[in-house]
Amino acid sequence: LSFLAAAAHGQRRGDIACGDPGDREVRQLRFIGNTAHTDFALERGIITTPSTWWRRNFFGLGQKYCLDSLAVVDDSARIDYLYKRTGYPDVRVRYAIRPAGAGRVVVDFHVEEGAPMLMDSVTVRWDPSFPVPDSARYARNLPIRVGDRFDITVFEAARDSLRRRLHDNGYPQAEVLRNYDTREAEHRASVTFDVLPGPRQWIGRINIPAPIPPAADGRPRIDTARVRANLGVREGDLYNESALSSARRGLFNTDAFRFVGIALDSASLDDGDSLVTINVSLAESQLIAVRGAIGWANLDCLRAQLTYTNYNFLGLNRLDLNTRVSKVGTSEPTGWARGICTRELLEDEVSDTLNYYAGVTFTRPALFGLKVVPSVSVYGERRSEFRAYLRDTPIGVIASALQGTGTAMPMTWSYQLEYGRTAAEPAFFCAVFNVCESEVRQRLERYTRSAVVGWAATRGTVTNLSNPTTGWVARLDLRHASPVVGGQPDASFNRATVDVSWYRPVWSGALALRFRAGTVFGSQLALTGAPSFIPVQERLYAGGPNSVRGFRQNEMGPAIYVPLGVDSIAIDDTLQYWRANIKRFDERAIVPSGGDNLVVANAELRLRSPAYPEILQYALFVDAGQVWNSGRTGASVTVRDVQITPGIGLRVFTPVGPIRVDVGYNRYRRAAGPAYISEGLSGNLICVSPDNTLRVRLGNEALGIPATQEPGECPASYRPKYSGNFFRQLTFQFSIGQPF
Repeated sequence: LSFLAAAAHGQRRGDIACGDPGDREVRQLRFIGNTAHTDFALERGIITTPSTWWRRNFFGLGQKYCLDSLAVVDDSARIDYLYKRTGYPDVRVRYAIRPAGAGRVVVDFHVEEGAPMLMDSVTVRWDPSFPVPDSARYARNLPIRVGDRFDITVFEAARDSLRRRLHDNGYPQAEVLRNYDTREAEHRASVTFDVLPGPRQWIGRINIPAPIPPAADGRPRIDTARVRANLGVREGDLYNESALSSARRGLFNTDAFRFVGIALDSASLDDGDSLVTINVSLAESQLIAVRGAIGWANLDCLRAQLTYTNYNFLGLNRLDLNTRVSKVGTSEPTGWARGICTRELLEDEVSDTLNYYAGVTFTRPALFGLKVVPSVSVYGERRSEFRAYLRDTPIGVIASALQGTGTAMPMTWSYQLEYGRTAAEPAFFCAVFNVCESEVRQRLERYTRSAVVGWAATRGTVTNLSNPTTGWVARLDLRHASPVVGGQPDASFNRATVDVSWYRPVWSGALALRFRAGTVFGSQLALTGAPSFIPVQERLYAGGPNSVRGFRQNEMGPAIYVPLGVDSIAIDDTLQYWRANIKRFDERAIVPSGGDNLVVANAELRLRSPAYPEILQYALFVDAGQVWNSGRTGASVTVRDVQITPGIGLRVFTPVGPIRVDVGYNRYRRAAGPAYISEGLSGNLICVSPDNTLRVRLGNEALGIPATQEPGECPASYRPKYSGNFFRQLTFQFSIGQPF
């Protein structure tokens, strides 16, 4: 089927283009009677193509395709060939071209599949000249068995699997001959594999000549002894073709070579010895790379990056020096760029500091010849999360090991040790962790040690990571912190997140689906006894260009408010109620608190533009999700809380990736939450939620006596007024790259 699709695709554009006045448009293509193969599979293997869904349903906006009568005849033969090759010898295919209005036709392919050809015997015969111990194990679980439909493609795949298993277990000369006998009157087939394993052999010698330098007059710079040490294959090993492929891939992944060849020396097969020779051929790449980048983002303002990489540091090890800066323009000494920063970024109190990262990473290509790539990073950084927190880390270390490179499921093991502090809005600590006093809050924001162990695994079939159209990818991420691994008791937590994406070609584009969920739980906070304290930087957030796009960055879920206007209601001369005035709401008053449980689901239809299909793509999407803070409020996680935001988007494909503009529609009123203001003298927080009954005892500023509030739960009763204005319910998102 893949062969048919490739052949048909090569002819499709020229044969079905609509260039002459008498051409008839194909409005519909139908397959009738097919059960073994789907409509989608059959359509991919033929030339005849209907006009796109957009053209047929939206006033001719999509691509128009016309009828080629000769192609229809050939397509009928293609379908017939496909069915006979996949086990339907009696198939009959008829086509019909029916008028569907002026200049339009409908093309039908009627398929009479007939009875399938079934296999009544599958035999594997071994050459007795070379006895193979436990030979039956090589033939187990082949993709072919008695009773299956006789599909030539599957038959050949089974032959290839059997041969590959022998090549991976010391039989480099193994060949598998396939034979079959069909009895069409009975609709039965007998298949036979004749296995010629040859002698079992080991690797006797590995030849590694000096690599070819990038310049014709240059000298090799990579020591062949280092290549041999990192090859992962040793002299004396049992011959294994997959191990040689992994060695080739491992050397190429060091980026030190522009060509890597590892091949069996055919001359060593003819000397009758049990040892074979492996020849390695290498061509060096440029071993030093310096890269720089500069860009702009609405939540980063101006940002820049500079990277220095040595691919042959101390012999095929990799050394990376990385520096990054962002939030350039939000504060001095970069105030000269303030004019290009967005208003929402400049008004965010946790984003008013220059962010930076400076680090060095040392990576070995392989550990002791295993499929493990270890690395160690030492770094310092300052990073902020929009309206959430500012993390300052003077020094940090990450040791990690990437296991299973080149396999179906690579895994990363990591240990992270940091000395740093996390600052957030005072209202955040008061509402979420019941830390309202300035002195206690300062203790919580002090520099401290944190240690986290992590494990992450990824599996998928996606090949085009920048713009996937088919396949799937799944990732599971687990993180743990506690005194057992070297952390502080107040920074203990367990966190798990899972992210699954699925892609399928649809019409002229792709349907993309994504599901993300996470949970995190912490320990009791020793300072106040507050339950389930989770470090601010480990909390879960939703909303933004890569999440639920109807919400701004991090603004989905629980929220805390710092209102601008507060009304005082006198009880007596010394006692008052302080309550926020919702009429004076300002966007800067929102403090996202994140949560300990998260669910996000996305469905997006990506369609190429009919006008400029190579550079423009439209998107129709529906995002749904919610963030819960159940550890603090005791609220249950229910599906009823999930909020749904539809939207549309535009992608412009550029050399740096698709530039993306999305517009999400959010009909929901902002979440209710507690409201606080900071008392001027002490810095302690005062609850000002509407209808709160926590009395405030007035202070005396002249005498330095601060106002105080009686203890109690601050009600989550502050909720900004709902705006029914359609345009105020639109959220614009700007980013680079697909959302998932």
